[in-house]
Amino acid sequence: MKNVRLKKWMLICTGAAAVIEGLLAYNYYGHIEPFPYEDFYYNIINHVLRDLLLCLIGWGLYFRRSRIPDRIKRYFPVVVTGVMYLGIAFFMVNQLSLEAGLQTTVSVLAGLNNNIFLLLLTAMCYHKWPNSFMRFVYFVMYAFTALTMLFDAFYFWQTSMHVESVLFQNLNIYAVQGIFATMSMGMKLGIGAAVVVILLLFRVTPPERHKPNFAWSLLCAAIFFIGLNLTDRVLIAAGMFGIENLVGSYVEIENEKTRINYRNMLSVPMNVNFVSKALFDTDKIAGANHVEMRELTDKDKRVLAELGISVPKEKVEKIAAQYDIIVVLILESMHRDYINYYNPAIPENATPFLNNLVIRYPHMDKYYSSAVPTTQGLNATFRSHLIMDKDVPGKNTPSLFRSVQKAGMRGIFMNASSQYYSNELREYPDQFGMKEYYAKEYLEKRGYTGASGWGFHNNVMYEETLNLLEQGKHDRMLLVTKTLDMHQPYPYTGYTWNEMPEGVRDNPNATVRGVYWVDKTLENFFFQAEKRGLMDDRTLFIITSDHNPHSGGEYTKLVTNANDKMSIAPIPLIFVSTNLKPLDSLRNHEYCSQIDLAPTLLYLLGLDIPNEFMGRNLLQPTSVPYALGYFGGKAYYWSDERHFVDQMDKPVPDTEYEDALSNYIIHYYGLWHQF
Repeated sequence: MKNVRLKKWMLICTGAAAVIEGLLAYNYYGHIEPFPYEDFYYNIINHVLRDLLLCLIGWGLYFRRSRIPDRIKRYFPVVVTGVMYLGIAFFMVNQLSLEAGLQTTVSVLAGLNNNIFLLLLTAMCYHKWPNSFMRFVYFVMYAFTALTMLFDAFYFWQTSMHVESVLFQNLNIYAVQGIFATMSMGMKLGIGAAVVVILLLFRVTPPERHKPNFAWSLLCAAIFFIGLNLTDRVLIAAGMFGIENLVGSYVEIENEKTRINYRNMLSVPMNVNFVSKALFDTDKIAGANHVEMRELTDKDKRVLAELGISVPKEKVEKIAAQYDIIVVLILESMHRDYINYYNPAIPENATPFLNNLVIRYPHMDKYYSSAVPTTQGLNATFRSHLIMDKDVPGKNTPSLFRSVQKAGMRGIFMNASSQYYSNELREYPDQFGMKEYYAKEYLEKRGYTGASGWGFHNNVMYEETLNLLEQGKHDRMLLVTKTLDMHQPYPYTGYTWNEMPEGVRDNPNATVRGVYWVDKTLENFFFQAEKRGLMDDRTLFIITSDHNPHSGGEYTKLVTNANDKMSIAPIPLIFVSTNLKPLDSLRNHEYCSQIDLAPTLLYLLGLDIPNEFMGRNLLQPTSVPYALGYFGGKAYYWSDERHFVDQMDKPVPDTEYEDALSNYIIHYYGLWHQF
């Protein structure tokens, strides 16, 4: 009788779910011409299966409802972390724009199990051996699990990724101070309150006379762990198989690969990930004791040629030096679409000066960051390489600075942050080769005040840049100034509320006010440069960024195109001078990236471009213009013909393009180890 009743209710639930999901799917697809029947039916089936799974879970919980209060009481710390994960998972699904179908739901369930698994085992051990030592171990595991989840959620909010090894590579007291200096008081209090609440929620029941069956509990936990993760893998494989063989669309296949990566993020145990990233450099392509100097095959070269990548590189004929002074202004975390010219979501009165620069001067519309974070982005800019490995001594590696200094020019790098941040005082001159390195401490000795935790503000940086130009107006030089005011999570705005235009100050996004400050300080910089006679035919100014913003928080609200808010994304590149003739051949609509800037500048300076540079001269025509980036073990490629993300540690690449690109990057990575 019960079985008949259950079947009846399952049929009713299935029918109701099919009707509701059918109406929702039609509301979504109904306006599309021609009507996408395949997507329509797939959506219905996917969501109906999701609904049935949730109904089964609900029925199971209802069937065992008498046990729920006891289990919550007995395993309360485990329940707390489970609820935390579900909240974080909901945020991740929303942030990554994942469809909430069967596959995503199973990934969430697998993630729930994986994130509480170690804590659950600890809880079971405590109830088996309820002594003070096990209680302490239980608390430590709970605190570590809950706090790493909280930290990971914050990191994901800022980057749309779980904690990466690169975080720990750049972690020091100055980084911590800088982060806290840029956080609002409300955010600090919120995080502090969350930590206190988490610790206070550690409650355990006194030992019971009749303890849970330890062996049976272990078996159930193991079955759930294996079953959920196996189901998750099977569904991922089945979904990919269906799309490849039934849909067959290249675009949809690539979209599904992205969705798979996102679903994998849902199932990652955050505490295990945190430990592994802290202890091991998982961002490295090769281990410290083994670097694969991969030789490119004829097939690699043929496929790379289709991507526009020439091996060996085409010869670039030298020209006479077009400029004597090049000034590069590197903005912190500045996306191309933070300029109103490119993005109407930014108020027009937030970036009027930048709008004018883009309209008046040569620029690149599809200039992509090649790496994240700052050190990696500067490596791409200065050494035309995708990967910086601190295990590789950099003193002998070719760089933009070393090339210009060899030619008798001054190489100056001025940074707003402390020279001790990320060990820059030692690392930057050694790795990048600038002979003149100035940082926060230098500026303080010059009498400047008012630095925040991150460092000095744009107005100070630009004033000292102008002073250096005045003092060296008769020198040939490359002067690079790196600013910080656009650093997330809260940019420095530089103006009082009343001093900002209404559309800027009333905008709900703090980033808009930060961009306004960037725009005004740039306007003042160029006004002063012209007033002081520093703009002439032999001087070239360049405005760009170290990398795109971290993809969490307000970034996702302001940048709407999915491709433009990936880990590697478009950044500004604007050339300003009274002499623009040398830039006549610049094609602003072509794809390019940070690794292309150094070869271009050396060409304009009439200097040889090192063979070890990966990038190309943007003033030289190419058959297939492309942008190339690398972050977190993934290579990013864009051109007019195609774009894809290459997961480089895959044992078997999905396409010959991914295989050839991985070989190419590893080949150039290996070159650094030959110096």
